[in-house]
Amino acid sequence: MSNQNIEFIELSKLELDKLNPRLPSKFRKEKLTKIDIVNWMLGDASIIELMLAIGNAGFFIGESLLVVKETDDSYTVIEGNRRLTSTILLNEPHLAEIHKKKIDQVILETTERPKEIPCIIFESREKINKYLGYRHVTGVKSWGILQKARYLTGLQKDYVDMPFSKQCRELAKSIGSRSDHVRKLIVAYQLYEQIEDNGFYKIKDLDETSIFFNYYADSLSRDSIRNFIGVDVKSETPLEKLETINLQELTKWFFEKNDQNKTRIIGDSKHLSMLDKVLGNEEAKEYFRTGSGSIFDAYQIVSVSSDSFNHEVEMALTGLKRAQNIIHKVEKHVNSETIKIKLKEIFTLAKNMKSIIESTEDDTWDD
Repeated sequence: MSNQNIEFIELSKLELDKLNPRLPSKFRKEKLTKIDIVNWMLGDASIIELMLAIGNAGFFIGESLLVVKETDDSYTVIEGNRRLTSTILLNEPHLAEIHKKKIDQVILETTERPKEIPCIIFESREKINKYLGYRHVTGVKSWGILQKARYLTGLQKDYVDMPFSKQCRELAKSIGSRSDHVRKLIVAYQLYEQIEDNGFYKIKDLDETSIFFNYYADSLSRDSIRNFIGVDVKSETPLEKLETINLQELTKWFFEKNDQNKTRIIGDSKHLSMLDKVLGNEEAKEYFRTGSGSIFDAYQIVSVSSDSFNHEVEMALTGLKRAQNIIHKVEKHVNSETIKIKLKEIFTLAKNMKSIIESTEDDTWDD
């Protein structure tokens, strides 16, 4: 960028980027208008703040837009679409379909209405992308993880003749990141595209704006989850053996809600660790897949320890003590036969457990 000169370009000649990685995939596939993009960008609350800043102080030359010239003498803004959106709204507030009162207030409180915007012109989108790779994927103006993955996937076309491993290494070098991190993001995005192409499996309220892409990226660090969905991250063709039914099942665990408005799994580190262990154990996996038990219940099957055993015994003992404390309040003859059967079962279970423990120890208990 050191040899690039800043030029002031008329606002009317600047076009918002219809291929902006911030835009949802489905949204970007449509025939977008200026109004469409402006109002989607306006959903980001920071647009109002940017309008105030630019409206009060003008357009800061140090935040020049990065643009490419088109054949019709217009310029597509590759970097700086939020700033361009804010400037457009300062000049054309009537374009806003949301936040109208906030925008009216900004217009009342500010005086600057930039008509010529500082820009740096590049020969091609590709040359800008090499700079943006560091700035938005590893740099201080970082995009969200889905936008990063989409951007890296878009850059792959520059390395299409290379094996996947080399593509990842070259992409990593271009953005100043690690090859394994780049590989994970690209593979996770390939999974995302499968989910998107299947209409998000018709899960209620699930779309690009509500899905947590990091669930899939983080899952790729777990051996049993990877094996469950048939992904080989180290392969040249990671999704060659993809288990599409299992990917759908995993997605439903993550995002399909029950009557209590809860999902079966939260994709945080704790739950993913439990799920990884559950999927690595056939009994626990079968229990979780075929029943309605929680991930905690399934995890107990593979996480039995002296601590968990002691916890269960303590819980049972506490319950029995509570029952003993209220036994005098129970009406006579109410379900007495049922209670006696249950108490006998408790007694039998306790004796059996006592025998098992005694068989592994030298000392015995006194009855």
